[in-house]
Amino acid sequence: MRNKVSIIFCIIGGILMIIASVIGSALVYQLIVDYISGQLGEYENYVRIFLAICIYIALGGGISVIVGAIIATKTLGLGKWIIGLGAGMGLLGFIIFIVTGIYAGTLTGTVVEIIIGLLLGPASYGIIGVFLTIFARKGMKKDKKDKKEEE
Repeated sequence: MRNKVSIIFCIIGGILMIIASVIGSALVYQLIVDYISGQLGEYENYVRIFLAICIYIALGGGISVIVGAIIATKTLGLGKWIIGLGAGMGLLGFIIFIVTGIYAGTLTGTVVEIIIGLLLGPASYGIIGVFLTIFARKGMKKDKKDKKEEE
C-alpha cells in the first residue's frame, strides 16, 4: 500500500492534536449557514444538513483525523476529506487564536518571538500535529492499479 507512511503520519498527527486539545472552529460553518440561509430555496435544508455534518467532523479535531486515516485505507477520497476537515479546521482555529491574540494584546513581540513561543509552548503538540497531518494528507495518492480500475 502506497499511502502507509502518510496514514501513519496522519494518525500520529491526530494523536498530537488530541493531546493538545485541538478542535475545529464551528463558527466558520455557522457563518456559512447564516450567509446562505434563504438564498438556496428548496435546497437550503440539504445544505444545512451537510454543513451540520461538517461541523461535527470539524469539532472532532484529532479524532476526525484518525478516523479519516483509517477510512483512507479503503476509500481514499472520503478519508482525505475527513482528514481535511479535522486538520483544516484545527489550522483555522490556530490562525484565529494568533490573530485575536495579537489584536487583544495577549500575544506580544515580534513575529519570530510569537512563532517560537507557539512552537515551544503548550500548544506546540497541536501545531506540529496539524502541520504533520496536512503534509501527510497532501502526500496521499491513488495507487496505479486503482486508477486503472476506474477506467
